[in-house]
Amino acid sequence: MENYIGVLDSGVGGLSILSELTKALPKQNFLFFGDTLNMPYGTKTPKEIYNFTKNILDFFVSKGIKTAVFACNTTSAVAYNDLKKDYEGILKIFPLIQTCKHGFVEGLKDNDTVAVLATKATVNSKKYNEVINEINPKINVFGIDCTGFVEIVENRLYNDPDSIKLIKEKLDTVKNLKAKKVILGCTHYPYLIDIFKKYLNDVDYFNPAKYLSGVVKQEANTIEGCGDIVFYVSKDPEQFRLSAKTFFNIQTKINLI
Repeated sequence: MENYIGVLDSGVGGLSILSELTKALPKQNFLFFGDTLNMPYGTKTPKEIYNFTKNILDFFVSKGIKTAVFACNTTSAVAYNDLKKDYEGILKIFPLIQTCKHGFVEGLKDNDTVAVLATKATVNSKKYNEVINEINPKINVFGIDCTGFVEIVENRLYNDPDSIKLIKEKLDTVKNLKAKKVILGCTHYPYLIDIFKKYLNDVDYFNPAKYLSGVVKQEANTIEGCGDIVFYVSKDPEQFRLSAKTFFNIQTKINLI
């Protein structure tokens, strides 16, 4: 499978990244791995996240894959720096956060504020602060722990009163910060964008998926294939198929490993 690009995520959210990748590279072959056994990563320890991700990368290597995309903010934030060293010369890795760093600051100037909606693990890592301030240290970056948003999307609780209350609370924080840009720092969150805009519509929402796919198209060592997509999960393939409907229409077999 040397002509495949490996795409990994803790569950189904990364399918939003895969969707953009297939648009940018329609003839590229992909292998998607959803770690459904260990999801969600956002509440796990850094060591756990590192070990989960390393196991997936070892699987990619065993398949002959040379390029991997981290379609997961938490993995990019917490584990990428160590894994980059482990797989140097073996895998070319595109971590979501680091790959999109120039996109995060587009249109911003000194003293502007960016709000990052993300999982607890991503917020605690302060990786967004690091990559944004690396480019412009005068931009203010605030991470907002949005624990519960993933469950809203995966269970399609879009009209649930408690879900709406939680979303409004987080967006009120964004309003109070007077943020100019809001980064959707989890692959599930673009599916909440219509709800977000009902309560906060005068900010620039940034979805990293499109930016990431553009960089991969330009910089990956791609080998044109036939547009084949192979799916692997670590638990309950049929539940994955059902949950995935929000993100990606899977027509083929889902392999369990």
